[in-house]
Amino acid sequence: MQEQALSELASSNARHACHKSHKLDSLLRLTLQRKYTLTFSLIFLVIIIYLISSLLSSEEKDFAEYTNENFKTVFLAINAMGEEAMSVGSRDRLALKTTIKNIFESEVRGLEQIFFVRYSPQKNEYRYFAYCDKTGRDLTDSLVMLEHLEAIKMRAQKFQTLENGKVYLVQEIIYKTPVKDVFLGYSQLVFSYDHISAIITQRRHDYLTLGALSFALSLVVISVVTALLIRRIKRLNDATKLVVQGKLEPVPVKGSDEVAELTQSYNEMILGLRERLLMSRYVSQSTIGLIRQRRSEGMDLGGTREQVCVFFSDIRGFTAFSEHHDAQQVVRYLNSLLNMQVELIGLIGGDIDKFVGDEVMATFRGKRKEERAIEAAVAVQRRARQLIAEDPLFTSLQIGIGINTGEVVAGNIGSRDRMDYTVIGDVVNTASRLCSAAGAGEILITEAVKARLPKNFVVLSEPFSLALKNKSNITSLYKVLYD
Repeated sequence: MQEQALSELASSNARHACHKSHKLDSLLRLTLQRKYTLTFSLIFLVIIIYLISSLLSSEEKDFAEYTNENFKTVFLAINAMGEEAMSVGSRDRLALKTTIKNIFESEVRGLEQIFFVRYSPQKNEYRYFAYCDKTGRDLTDSLVMLEHLEAIKMRAQKFQTLENGKVYLVQEIIYKTPVKDVFLGYSQLVFSYDHISAIITQRRHDYLTLGALSFALSLVVISVVTALLIRRIKRLNDATKLVVQGKLEPVPVKGSDEVAELTQSYNEMILGLRERLLMSRYVSQSTIGLIRQRRSEGMDLGGTREQVCVFFSDIRGFTAFSEHHDAQQVVRYLNSLLNMQVELIGLIGGDIDKFVGDEVMATFRGKRKEERAIEAAVAVQRRARQLIAEDPLFTSLQIGIGINTGEVVAGNIGSRDRMDYTVIGDVVNTASRLCSAAGAGEILITEAVKARLPKNFVVLSEPFSLALKNKSNITSLYKVLYD
């Protein structure tokens, strides 16, 4: 009893843990709607942050430029007054000091210091002619210390310098007379950008508040829009799940956007799948064409005689390639070559009859069938060269092609469970053996093909004879020469 109770407890714990794990997976799983909402929200958030940063940076730059120009204007205006006061002695000094003091009392933000230094040529010394700073200190008539004087002289050479986060505007005071220019001393104005930081901090707070409200509103809008969009995609998703169950039902098309186009494409795919289910016993395009024409389950096993140009291609070196490379690589390279041939043959009006390993059999019917077969062969060989240039591994996988034309027997070959609408006969066998005889990159054709080609349609080699397997007569052949 105790063992049974322990077993039931362990089983219950396992089920509980499994249930919790499933719930956790469901919570962590990002649905398409969540992905869209998260993606668009992040994009909007990045845009908001970028705009706020750009705006603050621009405003900070504008504030700095405005502050700089404003203090330059004040400095140049005061210099004119200082030059006049220093040139006439102490008479106008009181007015200059009062003006400087009034500037500080007007609480100009960022202003640190204003002073004038007067040079006495008799004593060869420099004293503060007028002085005021933001602390209210007054050093008027005080002797300028040597290290301060040297700093003033250095700054005067540049007019404006930036030191330790403060801007120094320094200028020589020159009194111009008709006789000569008299050096009177120096003027200096110091200001900082600290007040701009406080303004930008407040602006940043305001913008972030506005940005947060905009982001919250955007979340609501994005959620609603994505829900409307995903609803139609979810309907498509549910329909595709029914396909797995064998229920090939179309989905109603609503709207005229990309989702509507996707729905229309899905419906066309469903119709195609329904048709392919009917044709699942057949492989070649000619068989499919026959079924479409007859629309009948019961098929006549008899055949007809037709004039057909038969195309065979084979990949040289494939066996050796498959022995020295892994299975995935073998399949990938084989499919690349087969897909390339199918595409080019189809574009020129050929019909893929069958695949036998790495061999392709195709047929051409109707007008210019021999010309189209050769055009397809040349296109295949040229494309094979391009593949070699793009990937050297294709060097060991080159293609040989054989083409023959004539009368064949065409019909449904096979059993009632599996049939192919294909062609058989000596023309087919000869084309296959030509393919086997063709070297890598070669295209061999028979005299029958050459006889049906227009003059100067293609450059051919001189005729040569070759004994083909199971052929009593020597066959006259030509190589198609191409660039």
